[in-house]
Amino acid sequence: MKRIISIYTEHKNSVQYYLRTTMESFHPISNDAKDMRRFFESEKAAEVLYSVNDSFIQYTPSFGRNYIDDDRNGTDKSFYFKWVSFAEEAIHISNPYLHHVTGLPTLTAVKRENNHYLVADFDMLKLLEELRLIEHNSAYEQINRFVMGAGGLLLGLVSIYLIFYGAYIFYHMLISPYSGDAVMHEIFTSIISITIGLAIYDLAKTLIENEVLFKTFNYGNDLQNKTLSKFLTSIIIALSIESLMAVFKIVLDDYGKLINAFYLIIGVTLLIVGTGIYNHLSRQNK
Repeated sequence: MKRIISIYTEHKNSVQYYLRTTMESFHPISNDAKDMRRFFESEKAAEVLYSVNDSFIQYTPSFGRNYIDDDRNGTDKSFYFKWVSFAEEAIHISNPYLHHVTGLPTLTAVKRENNHYLVADFDMLKLLEELRLIEHNSAYEQINRFVMGAGGLLLGLVSIYLIFYGAYIFYHMLISPYSGDAVMHEIFTSIISITIGLAIYDLAKTLIENEVLFKTFNYGNDLQNKTLSKFLTSIIIALSIESLMAVFKIVLDDYGKLINAFYLIIGVTLLIVGTGIYNHLSRQNK
């Protein structure tokens, strides 16, 4: 969405000129489906076309490329026409918005035609592609979605395995005759396994949600930043627990090795600070 809006903003005048030229050249003889849908023969980016009378009531069905929606006939459009103005141009072009049906970025063009208004919705992605302002490969998108989905699913399976493995270690510790350091070692191992499993599961969920289920052409850096942050967080959690475990062992065994645990804690602290700085700079660049 951000990428599409950015390209549109950069070429706004050219895109709007094309839309106005397109609307000016279209003069349907009647409001019949055959005449209205001739618009789609030449305009590949057009999605919906309908007419509105002077009272801002839609008096034709919504004509789609492959459908006719009679339920919209008689709908009051006065709310939408509050922002329609013909003071500067004979044809009004809306700002980009997400279409309530397709959920895709859309532009709406409104033309005054005798005693009514002709309204057309355009898919921005197809429009920019038609004007050679963007390249979109649907086959690549499908492959990318499949790979991301498969990767996310595998990560999810790994995370579930780690969680159950941690639970198994803890259960095995309870029923086995462990004592002293061995008990603490098993507990910390169980905690590390479960924690990393949860972190990986969260990472897998982020990938599947943003790349498979709810992807809407968001080519920004939000997903990359979120994924990297989650990955770093899982590493920090694991190292923090490992540091605590190392300190605990050294305190019980040999104070002379405490400096090694100190270095490990310093490293974890630097990693936390670095992650915090990265997240701060990422938010500033949005």
